[in-house]
Amino acid sequence: MKLSIFKEVRKIKGIKQRKSIIIFMMIIALAILSVNVYKVSKNSIIVFDEMIPEVESLNEYEIEAAFYESDKIVEGVQKINYINKSSKNIKTVYFHIYPNAFRTEETVPFEESEMDLAYTEGFEPGYINIGSVKSTRGDLSFLIIGKGNSILKINLDEELEAGEETKIYIDFVIKIPPANGRFGYGKNTINLGNWYPIAARIDESGWSLDPYYSIGDPFYSDVANYRVVMTMPPDYVLASTGDLIKKESIDGKHRWTFEAKKVRDFAMIASDKYKVIEGEFQNISIRSYYFEDESAELSLKAAKDSLKIFHELFGKYPYNHFSVAASDFFIGGMEYPKLVFIDEGIYKGNDDILEYVIVHETAHQWWYGLVGNNEVEEAWLDEALTEYSTLLYYENKYGKEKRDEVYKRMILEGYDIYRHFNSDSNETILKGLGDFKSSREYQALVYYKGAMFLDFLRGELGDETFFDTLKIYFEKYKYKNATTEDFIKVCEMVSDRELKNLFNKWLIDGEE
Repeated sequence: MKLSIFKEVRKIKGIKQRKSIIIFMMIIALAILSVNVYKVSKNSIIVFDEMIPEVESLNEYEIEAAFYESDKIVEGVQKINYINKSSKNIKTVYFHIYPNAFRTEETVPFEESEMDLAYTEGFEPGYINIGSVKSTRGDLSFLIIGKGNSILKINLDEELEAGEETKIYIDFVIKIPPANGRFGYGKNTINLGNWYPIAARIDESGWSLDPYYSIGDPFYSDVANYRVVMTMPPDYVLASTGDLIKKESIDGKHRWTFEAKKVRDFAMIASDKYKVIEGEFQNISIRSYYFEDESAELSLKAAKDSLKIFHELFGKYPYNHFSVAASDFFIGGMEYPKLVFIDEGIYKGNDDILEYVIVHETAHQWWYGLVGNNEVEEAWLDEALTEYSTLLYYENKYGKEKRDEVYKRMILEGYDIYRHFNSDSNETILKGLGDFKSSREYQALVYYKGAMFLDFLRGELGDETFFDTLKIYFEKYKYKNATTEDFIKVCEMVSDRELKNLFNKWLIDGEE
């Protein structure tokens, strides 16, 4: 998400030598492992030193839901084919139920200074009520726990061995709050981001059960397959992560059926005011959902051009559609797989900012959507890469001079303003969301300084090595979750340099 970019702008106003080394590495690796060999550019070859399949077994979500307009309620039934991806037997499974964070003013994921922007008509609660949880054998006991009651703890009827799968059925009702955020409604749109029970991730550190922080994007999930059916009043147009399989008229309503394979989350946004304009890039359908004619073409073009540039710079966009949707959303933009929410306010006479925000959110399709990471503990990994990718868009589309202008105006000036008022603050980039004092600090360090670091790293490695690194990192970790350590290892492997100290200096010590 491009945090407060609109507000910030208002305030600011205004590898030839390496070929033999890599080939030697390839020969050594081939002697040790069974590996895949990838050609990533005309001048270099790289080896992936692992034998796991490209995509491991995936959880399967089937959701059937209905939206009731007058009460702003969604009733849903969800079936999950859940796989134990840990190395241990488990008897308990956890799900995030993010809508419960909207029950009280104390737990909503907005800072105090944002409340009037989020709730323009005053606070009203939103929530998710869990009716029942079942297995194929019958009822399962469950508890609602965690800060904001945002964790669903389910006790299985028997231990689930490593790699074993089970089916879990959840009945739920959600109340959508009048909030201009990821989850909420405003004058124009119904925003359904982070709305259904989603399996918490389990890794070598255990379960990730972080609360819904008001800073950043506090999400961490595995890629999964989805089939979602949503019934809505007939005058609504629905944009979604999923591919539309069919649309039926039943009892005076429309029943939309979507499927999405290998995606990290599933979001939807609906409006009875939407107009749609559509384009295409390499058989990828690109859609812009908007309210007024102004900026409709620009929003579509920005999405199409950024998709094309990132496709060439990082690797193939593997899905068959991408949608940009104007929304009641005050924080600039928010990324979801194959769908991004854009603040409808910046469609009105703010073309430069609109382009920037759309490009940023499109870059997230690579960094977050395809290559995932723990956005709570290592937010820099997707946000800094995304912010720097936005600069690469300007460099590739308009030239270096324009790129330098945007870098100065959107990155350096924002960081300098932060430094001016916070000269004595800790500048550690790599830290958890709970350790940031404010969204301003988060944006200055994770976005701005993170992008500055990547620009410095590019200068240190040289363009050929730097861009090969990004391609390799993408190919190695797409559909998976990566860590900072993983990124460092790829950088070191491609450059044949020891870079840990350099990363520590910028990310942990807060130096430049």
